[in-house]
Amino acid sequence: MFNTKKSIDAIKPSQAPTTPSRPITGQNQQINHTTTDVTKISKCCVVKGDVTGTSDIEIYGQLEGTIDIKNNTVTIEKSAKVKANILAKIVKINGETTGNIEAESSITISETGKVTGDMLAPKIILKDGSYFKGNVSMVEGKIANKGSKIQKNASF
Repeated sequence: MFNTKKSIDAIKPSQAPTTPSRPITGQNQQINHTTTDVTKISKCCVVKGDVTGTSDIEIYGQLEGTIDIKNNTVTIEKSAKVKANILAKIVKINGETTGNIEAESSITISETGKVTGDMLAPKIILKDGSYFKGNVSMVEGKIANKGSKIQKNASF
């Protein structure tokens, strides 16, 4: 009554030749993405120790120790309280920082920024309303290696 045998031909996969997909040409063929990793220390975090790396860092919380991000940007956000010597390419201060700062390119203290410590960079910007107490040295060229004069004189 019921045909329980299935045709073997119906079960076999298709043997038809498949053509490979065509490669994408034009603008979309080669896309170069340049992404910058950013390390964030949140408002709720307290970090004690040495911070090193090869990505930018944004600090919203508290940090005590040293920051060595020579080829990247360190941003101290408005809510942050940092007690550290900082070595970076660019340093942006929007919060409170105690310690010496050395930058290869620039240091910027915003209207809400407060810095107590010495600064060494070719370009230093103090915005109206910012607070700074310390010494300034404006020099051209690369920042010094770890243990430079400004880093050795740290006391906080």
